[in-house]
Parts: sequence; C-alpha cells; structure tokens
Amino acid sequence: MGIAAKSREIGPDTILQRKQDQLFSEIDGEVVMLSVENSEYYGMDKIGSRIWQLIEKPLPLKQIIEILLHEYEVTERQCKKDTLSFIEQLAEKELVEISD
Repeated sequence: MGIAAKSREIGPDTILQRKQDQLFSEIDGEVVMLSVENSEYYGMDKIGSRIWQLIEKPLPLKQIIEILLHEYEVTERQCKKDTLSFIEQLAEKELVEISD
C-alpha cells in the first residue's frame, strides 16, 4: 500500500498530522474547514471528520486504519483504500504534514 503525494510515498508507517494553521469547526459531528493558505472551504463527512480528529497529533497511517476498523463496520481492504484516498486528498491540498 502506498501513494505518492507531493513526491512523498504514503505507506502504513507514514506519520500524519493535520497542519495546525487550519481554521475549522465541528457541526453535527462533521468538520467544516477554511484553509487560510489555500483560501478554500472544505466539508468532511463523519468518517473524514473522525480521521481529522485522529490526526490532531502525529499518528501512523496503520494506526488510523486500526482505529477506524474498530469503530466502523467496514472490511479492512475497503478501510485501507478509503482512508488512503482521503489522506491523499488532504496531502494534495497541503492540509496535513507527512513524515517517516
């Protein structure tokens, strides 16, 4: 499993953390956010919002997936695919910090 995002490979051991300069609020369990850097508004569904909550502090991708597997009824394959896709979107918009 791995996706290149901004020339960085995102794999199971990749550490992810949301950038601290994002303005966001939670409304009815879903995150709405304004990126000051991008001047763009984003809305996240409940699972995307949960991932956003989890990456408040540095966390490896594999641990995010493990937590989601325990909290939601989803296959491991689907969880990995969807989580990686969401993280890739965050990375492309430069909303997360990625480290090894």
